[in-house]
Amino acid sequence: MRALVLRMAREPRVRDFLTDGPGRSLARRFVAGETLEEAIGVAQALARQGARVSLDYLGEAVHDLQEAEAARSVYEETIDRLRLLDLPITLSLKPSQFGVDVAREQALALLLDVIGRAAKSGIGVRLDMEDSSHTDVTLWLWGELRREFANVGIVLQAALYRTPRDLETVLAEGGSVRLCKGAYLEPATIAYPRKADVDAAYAQLLDRLLEHAAVQPPNSYLPTAAIATHDPQLIQRAIEHIHRLGLSPDRYEFQMLYGVRRDLQESLLGRGYPLRIYTPWGPAWYPYLTRRLAERPANLTFMVGAILSEFIARRTPVQPARPVDVVRR
Repeated sequence: MRALVLRMAREPRVRDFLTDGPGRSLARRFVAGETLEEAIGVAQALARQGARVSLDYLGEAVHDLQEAEAARSVYEETIDRLRLLDLPITLSLKPSQFGVDVAREQALALLLDVIGRAAKSGIGVRLDMEDSSHTDVTLWLWGELRREFANVGIVLQAALYRTPRDLETVLAEGGSVRLCKGAYLEPATIAYPRKADVDAAYAQLLDRLLEHAAVQPPNSYLPTAAIATHDPQLIQRAIEHIHRLGLSPDRYEFQMLYGVRRDLQESLLGRGYPLRIYTPWGPAWYPYLTRRLAERPANLTFMVGAILSEFIARRTPVQPARPVDVVRR
């Protein structure tokens, strides 16, 4: 399936359909644009709807430090622009985009530049978690960055067997965690192969993260718990636990991908829950989109299913919401 998706993506007719043809509107549904101006425009529109935003400049697995330095420059320009705007925006950074596979000490130095600049502007930053070959080095980077700056968080993937241990390590250091299921195809020796097992692992990790958020002092840059899922059952589970614990909105937030399950996004915002939209942008959007689809066949199914679910939801009479009120204090 991976080879087939990549081969199809290289076909000129497919590429033309998605980049210049009718399919461009579909692709742009999931990517904010190619320029910083477009990304900021989307962020402003999302903010007007009441959403928070995480901007992700697309690009990963650079081959030399010049490319990594170019990524640093883009993020520094982004920070300088955001300093002039009053928007609830954080940044997402991929370690491989900063050259961690080339020279990790130099990658750390570049990340320190960006995160230090963001801290001075009051902007939170989160290190994305890539495939399992990057887990250890990403945790190492986060630990080193955390020594210097309080505005850096991390992502953990419920699919990996090791994540309960990693979660405890990060929480012990007072870290902010974005908990996701994990989009990468991993071997069964290190990750749950069955969706049901991933869902169960996510639920247990979610409970632990929210319980910690109830006792961890709020961070002015990032909430302790970032609940990254489009699964309605897990979202409802989180809501019920949030109310049992009496969590205020500065201690947690839901997170969803730009363009995915917009019906659920609108529902959460309409009910007053804090929601951050993970918003990718940049000229590398086409390879980003095709790699995401090729890395795991379930990603393609997920995208198509999300579109269909939203289509059906928008045409189904709205059912009364469960009697759960937003906690504010």
